[in-house]
Amino acid sequence: MKEFILHSFVYIPMPTIWLIILYFFVKSNYWKKFFLHLGFAFLLITSLPIVSTFAEKFFYSDNYRISNHHKKPAYVLVPGAGATHEGLFPNTRSLERAQYGKELSEQFSIPLIFSGGLDAFLLPKYFLLEQGNFLTETASANTFEMAKNLKKLINISDGPLLLATDPIHHKRTILTLKKENFDVLIPDNYLKNKKMNYSIIPSISGIISFNDIIYETLGIVWYYFTGKI
Repeated sequence: MKEFILHSFVYIPMPTIWLIILYFFVKSNYWKKFFLHLGFAFLLITSLPIVSTFAEKFFYSDNYRISNHHKKPAYVLVPGAGATHEGLFPNTRSLERAQYGKELSEQFSIPLIFSGGLDAFLLPKYFLLEQGNFLTETASANTFEMAKNLKKLINISDGPLLLATDPIHHKRTILTLKKENFDVLIPDNYLKNKKMNYSIIPSISGIISFNDIIYETLGIVWYYFTGKI
């Protein structure tokens, strides 16, 4: 029952959760009604896929596309997105990033760097990659630690890093790597695996996408005020 409740909260927009909490803290019936109606409005708006589709464009960093810089990348960087609860397999998002990274590695004939925790260790095994075609950085637990630890693994002078990650993760990753003096590029077809959904029909996927936007926004704000970007 506890797991069901926690799982259900994943499908509630963060602003709605905050308003629900406020609803139980205020005593005025007027403010209770206000937070209730506002929470419903957030639930409806954030469940529309078209809202997330347009909001996510803020995180796309087109200026870093390869064609804009005409530089040859030295490595393909695949930031991990986590493993399954059992710790036996990388999760779906990690696999998608790694598959994309593998395609880029073959296209540019450059090695891969898998960064993250357990998933960075598992991904080369999952794709049966040969030693010498990849490097692994398994100590980091977040984007900031990844940027710091990469300095111990490669030289900044080797050349630009080509990102193979979700477009929404571009801005925070690029800003963090730039802070550590890495040169960063993104593929020209970085939206290759991105499905643009302009639907105005409320859906769970719309809520999940909007929560990702809030997570990245808070991450960027936190990194900015703590000097990580």
